[in-house]
Amino acid sequence: MLALYYSHENTVLADIKHERQVLPTSVKPVHYDLNLTPDLTTFQYKGSVKVNLNVLNDTSVIVLNANDLTIDKAMIFMDNRSHLATNVQFDNQTDQLTLSFKKKLHKGSSVQLFIKFQGVLNDQMTGFYRSSFKNANGDTSYLATTQFEATDARRAFPCWDEPSLKATFDVTLNVPSNLTALSNMDVISDTPLGGTDDLKTVKYATTPLMSTYLLAFVVGPFEYIEGYTSGEYNGRPIKTRVYTLPGLSNQGRHALNVAMETLEYFAKVFDLPYPLPKLDMVAIPDFDAGAMENWGLVTFRTTALLYDEKKSAFVYKRSTAYTVAHELAHQWFGNLVTMEWWDHLWLNEGFATWVGWFAIDHIFPEWQVWTMFATQNMQDALNLDGLRSSHPIEVAVNNPSEIHQIFDSISYLKGASVIRMVNSWLTTNTFLKGIHNYLNQHRLGNAATNDLWSALSDTAGKNVSEFMNTWTQKTGYPIINVDLNGDNKNQILVTQTRYLLTGDLGKDEDNTTWWVPLQIKIPGAIKDYTLKEKSQTFDIPENVPFKLNQAQASLYRVNYSKDLMTRLINELKKPDNGILSDPTDRAGIVSDLGILSRSGEQSTVTFLNAATEFKNEKNYFVLSELSNQFEYVGLLWQPFDTIKPHLDKIRRDIFAPLAKDLGWESKQDEPELNKLLRVLAISEAGLAGDPAVITETNLRFQKFINGDHTTLSPDLRSAVYKISLTQAKTEEEENKIWESLFEIYKDTTFPTDQSIIALQSLGYGIKYNSTITKTLNLITDEKQVRTQDAWMFFKALGSNYHTRDPVIQFFQDNYDKIFQRFKKSMGSIGNAVNGMISYVSDPKTIEQLEKFFSTKDVKEYSRSLNGALEKAKVNAAQIQREKQDMLKWAATK
Repeated sequence: MLALYYSHENTVLADIKHERQVLPTSVKPVHYDLNLTPDLTTFQYKGSVKVNLNVLNDTSVIVLNANDLTIDKAMIFMDNRSHLATNVQFDNQTDQLTLSFKKKLHKGSSVQLFIKFQGVLNDQMTGFYRSSFKNANGDTSYLATTQFEATDARRAFPCWDEPSLKATFDVTLNVPSNLTALSNMDVISDTPLGGTDDLKTVKYATTPLMSTYLLAFVVGPFEYIEGYTSGEYNGRPIKTRVYTLPGLSNQGRHALNVAMETLEYFAKVFDLPYPLPKLDMVAIPDFDAGAMENWGLVTFRTTALLYDEKKSAFVYKRSTAYTVAHELAHQWFGNLVTMEWWDHLWLNEGFATWVGWFAIDHIFPEWQVWTMFATQNMQDALNLDGLRSSHPIEVAVNNPSEIHQIFDSISYLKGASVIRMVNSWLTTNTFLKGIHNYLNQHRLGNAATNDLWSALSDTAGKNVSEFMNTWTQKTGYPIINVDLNGDNKNQILVTQTRYLLTGDLGKDEDNTTWWVPLQIKIPGAIKDYTLKEKSQTFDIPENVPFKLNQAQASLYRVNYSKDLMTRLINELKKPDNGILSDPTDRAGIVSDLGILSRSGEQSTVTFLNAATEFKNEKNYFVLSELSNQFEYVGLLWQPFDTIKPHLDKIRRDIFAPLAKDLGWESKQDEPELNKLLRVLAISEAGLAGDPAVITETNLRFQKFINGDHTTLSPDLRSAVYKISLTQAKTEEEENKIWESLFEIYKDTTFPTDQSIIALQSLGYGIKYNSTITKTLNLITDEKQVRTQDAWMFFKALGSNYHTRDPVIQFFQDNYDKIFQRFKKSMGSIGNAVNGMISYVSDPKTIEQLEKFFSTKDVKEYSRSLNGALEKAKVNAAQIQREKQDMLKWAATK
């Protein structure tokens, strides 16, 4: 699954596995025969399931999972006789259904359980649910779809809803004849139901052994486009389809092409063919995550699958391609071989993240995805993992309520970064051979992290687990401190400690020694050193510049002494940037300087002085990281009128000349990354107050809202919307711009990604009460904004100095209503809390927030809450620590 959101205790996994909330092991499911009849008018469905069971221990009780289901009948068939359940009990705390029988089931026997049940097609984007859309007449219609990961198959039918309890499935759907019904496998029969033309019965082929969370079915008025893979590495062409609501299928062409190429590429690099007869991908209007890897039937949020070549922004071309590749990676890594329990979620998500980008780099090498990964994805992982409230990659999960909170940057992005480290260490060929062995050894089964390390170790002839265990089982990562070793000018002293963004590491928290590849870059060479102790010395040529972590291949930050940092900054002054010629290295310097100024190892003044050396920088990824750091610095010091103008000037000096050079129109045959660079330059210059950009923004925006959509390319619209709102001079002007953007959001002639861009902009930079109130009211307006999108307001409003206090007050005043709306949406409440609090810097506000949440049940979003509060305290501490230095800096400008 691709999450859009991406414990306090560093628990040793082996110590608490007995606390897992799991089912009894008296019986084991072997095969399900599931029959469902959904009604898209009443939003009810009827169902029955036959489950073939192997009895592992004598018992007269069967316990399985069920949630929000009504059980009409339960019986077992054994010895050619049926036996009704004498007692049916639900445990709502554990989602367990207990069926008691007079007849004892004997160890070694096989029985069949039959359950007849009813359920509701809910509107919570989980289980078997309904999704709404506007039909050709403008009326609201519905389709039915599923989202079972992590533990919501039990909301659709009674089952053994744990990843290690794999079984085969036969699915039958009874649906209206005019609708398309899809499931994991291909259709084996499609016949009228009961002699009527109104309903039909659709039966599907038997699935391979699979976990319940990967089962899926979708019913709706879909159209599709299709193609076939070459079959070169799969041994046969794979039928591949993209299903959409009517009129949208051509927007699936990009995803279809990526999918067909990716299916063959993965069969090649894994040396294992795709095991199913077909692959369907479906765009769903209401969808909580980004996408879900259901085996053979992958479901997507609309913006994660559809891309209009003429009307969509380029960033969506890249994101849809990656999302498709990520989900297709799961068809092998997660579906064919599944984690044995949620502790090992990262095996699914970390690997799918890495190999998804691996495929995209193969298909679109011009996108430079590994530079992107190192400067964006890995930085996101480092930022979250620098918090005391982070968690290990292998995190103990006991209760289902905990699972959705680990679909975060640690499981996905730190996991992928660790995979990238291993790949770099072992070499790609050896690594992929090890992956083949791992998949082949555990195909159709389950595995844990040690199984992956074992396969890689056997292949490479190296002890991979010795290198990797600290990276996966411990919270955090090291900061590497580097200085000359006393008076010895050709030797450096390198030390490691755990990095904390708070800058207040206690002795009892610094008990991990990481195995750290240093990869020291010097002029003309790479020193392949490894730090294995808390402190070691290494030889370096005298008086030469050098940089650790060449190409940002490994997961740590580097803190150079003042003299050594000066050497690196001097490299930036060279026309070719010297040893920092690789843009990934330059971006790494920017990131480390910016982040370490937050925790106190460096200072914001040092960062700003270094930033001025990037006036001639042209690389998108370097400037993007510089923009990220400028954004934080600008938001932190926004309340200080004597500081902010000087911060804006630095941004203008760097980005305004570039915006002028690039212009507003794309050049024929220019690299696609230039589109991103143009957007970045115009956005940064405009938000920093560049008069030329603001004038052009106003001119083009007015033409655009008056109907001339050619005046503003899809790529530039987000930047223009935000600049327009930020630069509004009066309440009337701000309201007019806001209303124009809201109309764009509601205009169905725009692709969905363009509607979302308009929605995301609404809270950005607004200052006046009337506009703020309208934006806040949309958070709870279910008629105008889908639940999956409503949390986006919190980030825009929380990062805006003028709206931060109002959104906090609104959240507290409407907590029950907001929680009720978001409670079944995986991560939405956590995203909302994180966006609202992360930029707070006032100690009194932090204290008040802690008091408010102390009265709430926060177990569903505790990780996000604790991380956000931690960041807020970092903000407050940084202002207290640096205020006088920043005021002095501003006074010299």
